[in-house]
Amino acid sequence: MAQNYYEQLGIPMDADDTAIRAGCERISARFRADWLNDPGGTVGDSAMKRIREFEALRDLLLDSVQRTEYDRLLGVRLLPVTASGRTSAVSREVWMIVLGGFIGLVIVCIVWIVSARLAMPTMPAAAETNRPAPNFALQTIDGKTLRLNDLRGKIVLVNFWGTWCVPCKAETPALEAAYTQLKDSGVEFVGVNLRNQEELGAAGDAAVKAFVATYGVTYPIVYDTDGEVARAYQISPIPVSYFIDAQGNIRYVYVGELKTSDVLELARRLHDTP
Repeated sequence: MAQNYYEQLGIPMDADDTAIRAGCERISARFRADWLNDPGGTVGDSAMKRIREFEALRDLLLDSVQRTEYDRLLGVRLLPVTASGRTSAVSREVWMIVLGGFIGLVIVCIVWIVSARLAMPTMPAAAETNRPAPNFALQTIDGKTLRLNDLRGKIVLVNFWGTWCVPCKAETPALEAAYTQLKDSGVEFVGVNLRNQEELGAAGDAAVKAFVATYGVTYPIVYDTDGEVARAYQISPIPVSYFIDAQGNIRYVYVGELKTSDVLELARRLHDTP
C-alpha cells in the first residue's frame, strides 16, 4: 500500500506547520547532498526532482484548505489543528461524548455496512464536485494533438503523472487494466505527463516513452510541456485523477494511487448518474 503524505514526510497526522516544514527539510537534506555533488548531472537532476516532490507535499499540507480536503479523503481528521499543533478548545468531556457517540454509531451500523458491501461496491475515497473541466489541446507522445473537448459525450479520466513518481508507477498497471475493460463502453483515459518536471530535451521524451513501453500503456499520453494544464486543474501532488462526465464536468477528484476497482466503480457511478 502506498504511503500517505504524512508517512512520506515522516510526521504524525496532527503535525503543526513547523513539524511539516521540518519533516520536508529533513528528507530533502538526504537528496540535497546528491544534487550538490552532481549539479546538472543525472544523479543531481533525480535528486532535485525528489526534493520538488517532497516540497509539493509540504505545500499541500501547509495549505489549510487542501490539507482539510486531503485529510477528509483519508478519514483521519476529527478536529481542526491550529498552526501551533493544538486542537481547538474542546473539553475532555466533549471528546468522550463524541467518541462514545461514534462507537455507538459503529455498533449500530455494522450489520448495514456488511450487507451494503455485499449489495454494491464500496465508494472509493474520491472528492465529489461538479464544475466544468478546463479544456486543453496537448501534443501526444506520437506527435498528434488531443483536445479534451473532442471527447465530449464520453466519460473521461484525466490522470496527471510523472516518470519519477513512485505512486504513479504503482497505479499505472491498474489504470491500464481498467482502460482495457472500459474503452469499448464510452469511457476514455488521458494520461497527462508533467513534461516540465521531466528531464530537458530528448532525454525527457525518451524517459516518458520508455515508461509507456515498460508498463504497456495503450491509452493516450500527452505532454503538459509548460505546466499550464496542471495549473488550470490546480493539481495537488501526483498522481491525481479527474473523472469527467459526458457533459464535460469534473465529478470526482481522486488524490493518490488508484486501484482498478476504484476506476471501475467511479466510471459505473457516472454511467448510472449522468
